[in-house]
Amino acid sequence: MRNLFIVIIINILFLGCMNNQEVTQEDCKKQGKVFKVEKVLNFRTGTYEDRASCI
Repeated sequence: MRNLFIVIIINILFLGCMNNQEVTQEDCKKQGKVFKVEKVLNFRTGTYEDRASCI
């Protein structure tokens, strides 16, 4: 039971590190970076999806 509690606490702490925000062109321009969209294969569904990033 104690091990389960420790694992749950660690997972909750790392949830804040996940990047769930969408990247927009305006955000990239504010940072002085280039906005790039590329097609990436989603292994779960087997379809290609667009992934946006600032370079």
